[in-house]
Order: sequence, then C-alpha cells, then structure tokens
Amino acid sequence: MDRFINNRAPKRLLLIFILMTALSLGLSFFTADKCAKAIVSRQIRAELAAAGGGRITAPPEESSIAAGEERFGDYGIDRSLPPEIMPDFPAVRRTVFIPLFSILTALSAIWLALSVRELMTLYRDLEKLRAECIAAADKPSRSVSMYGEDLSTLRRISESADLLAGRLNSLSSRLSGEQKYLRSFLTDLSHQIKTSLAVVRLNTDILSEIEDLPEERREKLSDEIQLNLDGMERLVVEAIKLAKLNAGAVEYDMELCSPAEACSLAIRRMAPLLRRKNINVTASLPEDIKLVCDKAWLCEAVENVIKNSADHSECTEIRAELAETPVMVTIAISDNGKGIPQEDIPKLFERFSSGSKDTTMYSSGLGMSIAQKIMRAHGGDILAYSEPGKGTRFEFVFIKS
Repeated sequence: MDRFINNRAPKRLLLIFILMTALSLGLSFFTADKCAKAIVSRQIRAELAAAGGGRITAPPEESSIAAGEERFGDYGIDRSLPPEIMPDFPAVRRTVFIPLFSILTALSAIWLALSVRELMTLYRDLEKLRAECIAAADKPSRSVSMYGEDLSTLRRISESADLLAGRLNSLSSRLSGEQKYLRSFLTDLSHQIKTSLAVVRLNTDILSEIEDLPEERREKLSDEIQLNLDGMERLVVEAIKLAKLNAGAVEYDMELCSPAEACSLAIRRMAPLLRRKNINVTASLPEDIKLVCDKAWLCEAVENVIKNSADHSECTEIRAELAETPVMVTIAISDNGKGIPQEDIPKLFERFSSGSKDTTMYSSGLGMSIAQKIMRAHGGDILAYSEPGKGTRFEFVFIKS
C-alpha cells in the first residue's frame, strides 16, 4: 500500500483508467446509438415491406416497401421515418451499449490490474535494490544482486549499482591503505626527527652548561649539531617530495633528451660527498642515446641511488653506465661495496630502509623510494642485483614505446 500511496505512477495509471472508462462510455454510447439507428431503420423497412405484402422471412424488397409506404401514406409513415421516435429504439440502443461498455471497461480494468501488478513488482525490486545499496554503502565489501530481466532498465540499474558498489569498495580499500601508509609515514618521520633532535638538544645542553670544554670537544659537538640539522633539513625536503609524488601532484616536463646529461649532472652534484668518502667515479655515458623523460627528475632519481651507495655500501668505486637495445634504455649504477643480502633487496625501496644498520642522519631513508616512484612515473622501474661481498648494481630500465 505504501508503494501505491507514495508514488505517482500508480496514481497516474488510475487516472488513465478513469479517462479510458470515460472514453469507453462515450465510444460505447456513440456506437450503440449508431447501431440502434441502423437496426431500427431496417426494422421500419421490414415492417413497411410486410405491410406491402412482402414475406416476413425474406429480405425486404423495394416494391413491397413502396406498397407499404403507399398504404400508410395517409399517416405520414415511410422509410424516412426517424428511428429515434420508435418505441424500441431506447431498448435496442441499451442492448448494444451495455455489453459494449462492459467489455471495454473490463479490458481497461484488466489493463489497470496488470499494469499495477507489474509496477508494484518493479517497486518491490527497486526497494530491495535500494536496501542492498544502503547495505553496500555501510559495508563496502558487499555486492549488489541483479534484478529484472536481461537488457531491461532495472537490470542495467542493478549492474550500475553493483559496479558503483565495487568501485566504492576499491576506493575504501585504497583510502584504508593510504591511511595506514600516512600513519606509518608520520610515525617513521617523527622517529627520525626525534632522534636528531635528541642529539641536537643533548649537544646544545652540554655546550651551554659546561663552560670549560676543550676546543676540540666543542667543535665536535658543534659539528654533530650541524650534521643533524642538515639531516633534518634533507629529511623534510625529501618527505615533501615523496608526499607530492604519492599525491600525483608532480607535473613532469617530458621531452626528448639525452639521459647522459641527467646522469652527469647527478654525478657532479654528488661530487663533494664522493670526495669526502674517497669514492672514485667512472662513467660510460654515450650522449647519442635519446630518451623521452623529465631530465630534472631523472637526475634526482640517479642522484638518490648514487647517494645511497656512497652512504651505505662502504664502496671505493661507483660506475655509471648508459646502454641502449632495440627495446629498452638502461642506466646502471654499480659499486664495489659490501653488497646486500638477498632477503634485504625487496626492502631497499621501502621508506626509511637503507639496507644498512647505519643510524646516522647521513641518509634520510626516503631517497630510494623517491627514485622508484620517479621511474614508475616514467613508465620504467629500478632493478637491484647484489651479492654480499661483491657489490651492488642498480638498473634504471626504460621500455621503448
């Protein structure tokens, strides 16, 4: 009953039924009147023919009708007599009208009943679909059942609702994953900053409270403060870069250029660190190899990998190579350091996982993750090959389109 009362369509069907009944009434009356006139007119002709000597069981003949008209001419009775004045006319018209109107009304009523039944079935399925959509909104893992016949509008609505529920489920899973990622990222970031802040605070307290510190000790504490402040600065800068990469907020300036330029620039920018650590760099970077890339971000990725090797591999030599095949372009950064155990290679690109036990702020622990995201944004990836005691090789692989 609620579905009937709270929706306009059943009321419209009822209004259509009333209009159809009114039309049936008018049509039945019009048809009955025409039929009655034809029947009574034929009846008048038959009676005139009978009065003119014709047989009652035979069709009226013109001669018999004319003889009848001549016989009743003095009374003004002829074949043109209006049927409406005959006493049987109302009865004949009623005899035709009632069955015809009843049949038309019954057909309209049957149409109304079937239409309302189908409509109520449709509303019932829509109510079930609505309930399932609400349940899917509360529990995104739920799917939506299919209603209606194949290719029907209700079936297409059901399929669309199920597709929407699936996408909501996927979106919810992604949001849940992003929330976990954000919590983990903030936890790691705060831990890294707190570690350096503790060193800065401790050294500052020592410098401020102990006045007769030896100059050598004072310089060492100052250097440690500066080192940790530099590390925190790099950490914040790289955290912002990683956040922008994760959010898809980076606009890459893709153009055809030589990746050798990006690699050479990365080596020059890392030169002070490499000299301080007595690491020799050799390069084989053919400038005729071209690649569609963002040169600045590619330089950032290569620089991060070189820095990771310099900080954690305990190497004395780093080699940069650029090679091309018919299907790919490869940039390789290899070192002769202590290598990485096979079980630790998958962790290289995780945040704050440098592949070593080093707990200083020389490395933020974000560089490799940033490098991987830059490469994947270019449609490529970074592969790592290493054996303990035999060094590590990182390959930037770009697949040609």
